[in-house]
Amino acid sequence: MTVADGGDAVAAALAAPVALVVSVSPGETRLARLEHGRCVAVTSHRPWAAGAGAVLLGRLGPRLPSGGGAFVDLGPWGDGFLDPADLTGAVPPQGAAVMAQVRQPARPDEMASGGKAARLTLAPALTSARLALGGRRPGAAVSRRLPEDERARLLGLIKGLVAPGESLVARTAAAGADRATLARDLARLRADWTGLTARAAEASSPALLSPAPLDWKAVLSPLDPPPSLVVLDEPAARDALAADLRGALEAGAAPAIVAPAGAGDLWEATGVADTVEAALSPVVPLPGGGRLVIEPTAALVAVDVDAGSGPPARANAEALAALPGQLRLRALAGHILVDLIPAGRGPRLPMAARQALERALSTDPAAPRVAGVSRLGLLEVSRDRRGPTLAETMRGPAAQALAALRLAVQEARASAATALAVTVSPPAAALLRGPLAPAAADLRARRGLALTVRQGLVGVDAVPVLGPP
Repeated sequence: MTVADGGDAVAAALAAPVALVVSVSPGETRLARLEHGRCVAVTSHRPWAAGAGAVLLGRLGPRLPSGGGAFVDLGPWGDGFLDPADLTGAVPPQGAAVMAQVRQPARPDEMASGGKAARLTLAPALTSARLALGGRRPGAAVSRRLPEDERARLLGLIKGLVAPGESLVARTAAAGADRATLARDLARLRADWTGLTARAAEASSPALLSPAPLDWKAVLSPLDPPPSLVVLDEPAARDALAADLRGALEAGAAPAIVAPAGAGDLWEATGVADTVEAALSPVVPLPGGGRLVIEPTAALVAVDVDAGSGPPARANAEALAALPGQLRLRALAGHILVDLIPAGRGPRLPMAARQALERALSTDPAAPRVAGVSRLGLLEVSRDRRGPTLAETMRGPAAQALAALRLAVQEARASAATALAVTVSPPAAALLRGPLAPAAADLRARRGLALTVRQGLVGVDAVPVLGPP
């Protein structure tokens, strides 16, 4: 790992075949993957939030009737829900403090309709790129996605590493790893587990015991070419980023980490902000004058193809070429229905077009699958849900609260202010005074900036307002 400073860092990232753009701000690390200067994927790490993989201490609520599950009170992180399978055996009594891990975070659309609970498990597991320690079943196991001979080899290795009562799973990234590598990973996971249980013993409910891991696969999938360059706008985060990259990259040399000159917005400078803004619109213009209209609903993602004044066949071809990139960038998942335009008597999805679509989708880490065309002429695609959609990440109370912190930092740098007030919506203010309070306090400790939080904006998607305290 090397670090270089200079004004050419942004230009180098835009010119590189593959580069990562990493922007660190209070409460959030944003990552974007650039391929030949074009943003193709983004992800966001919010260590204070109840994201997938986070471990929290909550209070167990009453069991639901007829052997149903139970809710867990997570305080400022909302409610969590335990399935009945998690409530077998020796279950703590109602009101007891329980250590639970988030399997699926709450979704904003579900919260709007009253379904606030994240999906939890009482059998948390800590993971590295290669191993998972913890879970419900003691013993050794290996991912079924690996070939049979590699599964047998890895199983033999980890059986010699797992301790009595431990649950240890070799993940797909463990392919090719030797015993020494797996033993080092396991030692780190055991140390993390010891720290987790110690924090749980000392904490009072509700508490965040372990943050959700960063979803490196969103920008560093094993199916993707590796980056040759990383642009990072926060030098203090260099060592932690370097360590995380070493763990996330399965093979090959680690890329150089380059710091840009100046203190401008890195996402603006690299064009990521413009790409994200365009991806939050339902309309995707096509080169021939047509357009895609992408509209997620509670049940599915509907995609309409509009030819405009051009021929339907060309609009279909352009739509199929644009679709894989739009699904990944927008992080859309579940059932996806594409209304292709009838173009003569031939099939709406010719075999050559289907094969080209499947090739384009094959590098997506969320494993999209093409089911075919229904009798009503709808192209059916499914894509695994790996986390929140881009719209869920970039909109809502959390996005507004984090934007307020970024604005405060930018203003303090530009004006040398030592005290500011930020006005946000009531839900965003609750986050800034709750789970995000340590991030706001860090502004005073590290940057000498005292931030006052006020609530007054109507709408969680409004731009925060800065002013004097």
